[in-house]
Amino acid sequence: MAKILEVREIEIASLVMSEGQARVRKIEADIDELATSIRIHGLLEPILVCSSDNGGGAFEVLAGQRRVLAHQRLGREKIMAAIVDEPVDGENAKAISLTENIIRRDLDAKDIIDACSWLYKRYGSARAVAKETGIPYAQVLKHLKYDRLTPELQSKVDSGEVSLNIALKAQDAVESLGGSARSAEALDLAEALETMTGAERRQILQEKRANPEKPIRGILENFWNENERDRQILVTLPEAVHRALQSRAKEMNLTQDAVAARLICDAMAQGR
Repeated sequence: MAKILEVREIEIASLVMSEGQARVRKIEADIDELATSIRIHGLLEPILVCSSDNGGGAFEVLAGQRRVLAHQRLGREKIMAAIVDEPVDGENAKAISLTENIIRRDLDAKDIIDACSWLYKRYGSARAVAKETGIPYAQVLKHLKYDRLTPELQSKVDSGEVSLNIALKAQDAVESLGGSARSAEALDLAEALETMTGAERRQILQEKRANPEKPIRGILENFWNENERDRQILVTLPEAVHRALQSRAKEMNLTQDAVAARLICDAMAQGR
């Protein structure tokens, strides 16, 4: 196993990105904020590199590509790096990148799914992926179940509109149905569950299990009528407010719609 040889500043121009990087989506998201943090507080954690197979004094970035981008945004020529004592192959590079990103900042959901799937194909078992990355075994299993989802639910997970956990629960709830009916029911249920509290989700899922043949829309309509559920509206927001809403949604692990609804309801309640 590779070990840290030394920690020192290296030239950013000497860096190349490892093909094993786990993060391939939304790489530049919030880079300006990261650059500002580095400018004010400095780099709190070195990037991780190894010698590049290309030679010539180049280093391959195993973890920290966003920190490199932030330094470039600041016009910096050097960055503090922890240098491992030997080149790292593709499998280990992917495992290192995935583990480091999970710890530092939430990856895009599809990046985590892709990385776990990639490692699963090479290690041969979910337990091996969990052991090599430090990600809990149950979480690895959940990410590997992504391929079970209908294409419509996969699209919702990819876009961040529905969490993987909610998508899996919705599909499991309508598993007895077939074809287009199963797909439509799962999609309706997932979109509804994403806006609900944990208690509300349990209520809906229990109702579906108790009445497996009852259409989801009927169950949801009854629930909304009984609880005077929300009605959908379209709102145009200034760019700065939209960015703040996106940030809050990430922090709360909810959709933007769900967070906006809560903020509006709280504001209205305080104004009564």
